[in-house]
Amino acid sequence: MRSGCGSWPAWGGFVTGPRVVLSVASRLTAEILVPLDRLALPRNPASALADGPAATALSEAGLGVVRSQFPALAREHSGRPFVYLDGPGGTQVPRRTIEAMTAYLELSNANHEGAFATSEESDAMLSEVHTAAADYIGAADPAEIVFGQNMTTLTFAMSRAIGRTLKPGDEIVVTRLDHDANVAPWLALEEERGIRARWVEIRQDDCTLDLESLERTLGPRTRLVAVGLASNAVGTLNPIPRIVEMAHSVGALTFVDAVHAAPHLAVDVAALGTDFLVCSPYKFFGPHLGMLYGRRELLESLATYKVRPAANVPPGKWETGTPAGESLAGLLATFGYLEWLGETFGAAGASDGRGATAASGGGRRERLRSAMAVVGATERVLARRALTALSAVPGLRLRGIVDANRMAERVPTFAFTLDGHSPREIATELGRLGIAVWDGDYYAYELVKSLGLAESGGMVRVGFVHYNTAAEIDRLIEALDRIAGRGQ
Repeated sequence: MRSGCGSWPAWGGFVTGPRVVLSVASRLTAEILVPLDRLALPRNPASALADGPAATALSEAGLGVVRSQFPALAREHSGRPFVYLDGPGGTQVPRRTIEAMTAYLELSNANHEGAFATSEESDAMLSEVHTAAADYIGAADPAEIVFGQNMTTLTFAMSRAIGRTLKPGDEIVVTRLDHDANVAPWLALEEERGIRARWVEIRQDDCTLDLESLERTLGPRTRLVAVGLASNAVGTLNPIPRIVEMAHSVGALTFVDAVHAAPHLAVDVAALGTDFLVCSPYKFFGPHLGMLYGRRELLESLATYKVRPAANVPPGKWETGTPAGESLAGLLATFGYLEWLGETFGAAGASDGRGATAASGGGRRERLRSAMAVVGATERVLARRALTALSAVPGLRLRGIVDANRMAERVPTFAFTLDGHSPREIATELGRLGIAVWDGDYYAYELVKSLGLAESGGMVRVGFVHYNTAAEIDRLIEALDRIAGRGQ
């Protein structure tokens, strides 16, 4: 087929490595991918590395190097640096991502499967970004990666496909902790297919899932368990391998929302054991896209809604219409940034078990894992500082896990209320001071209702990623202290 609307070329025809260069015989493709040596980034600069064991946090100098890769971080507000604590709603992107998107549109903007240079270059990039995404989440096969407009759209598409296999009386399990994008698509099947939705409750004291409640919902009619890896509201990390095991024990599939986890930790679908997993590249330093993993046999067997000439094999059968080539080129560059992060700041002696190390230029998957280890170590420092400081603000109440000894059970996203002030009032005042935060329920609809906060405007949410700084936390606390003082 030579149309431009639904199938993909055969996988292959490219090589990978630190430069992330495709094997397309064209100078234009190299321009799209922005090789590392064109970006003048330091490799393992001694002055930028923090001392310590494997996966150490970025030093002040190292953080400066990292921040220099993000053009948005140079923005000022009233003469002071703008503070981006809105990461849970979408992170900033590195310069190379912007350059790659521009280069694609300037040099290789074409629909796919054409018999001409720009289409061939675009096809090669599309194949490579599927492979890179598989490396990022630990998938065995690039054909198990599906891209779409966003996570919500992909989840609705998959819920419709799975729904076609269900019968009245079948059951799907959802949770009170999840973003509504992993709830509403499954609730829609109650009316459409006559299935029954079962709910997993939360523990109010720390906003963790009640696994005893989960156990009670499982039974012979359970067909799928939809659950998040990390809460987008309060940062709780769920024990996904245990939940998957529980679901599989009754023959149910699992659908994991990893949108809020992917910016903070190495996601490994093989270790999690899940059947499906979704995430959003714009939450982990990429362009606005959605990304879905599904076990290949499931992606092959499930029927999807598509145009008739489109491919009948994954991923093409699921990627309806013409892909957003410029965004996918940007995502490939984002993976390149993370490779650089792992190669530059990762542990020099960290072996992948097969003799490769991050510093010696091992495989892309190893470099990405090394990057996420650096991210995790850096964020843990920020999280402890933020937790201590927020807890000391008069009248401020944090929701979720607040025990400093349980930081491994959460990501650095904090939600709170402040006596005497609505969440919108606080967010507005912080915005006036050049500090970006979120307020409301952030689509954690059931969680905010369960906490009894829906009628009072929800909570204020602040989120930290690896490019945030201790000074930004201090500015936040200074502002909150002022707000709290005015409320007394």
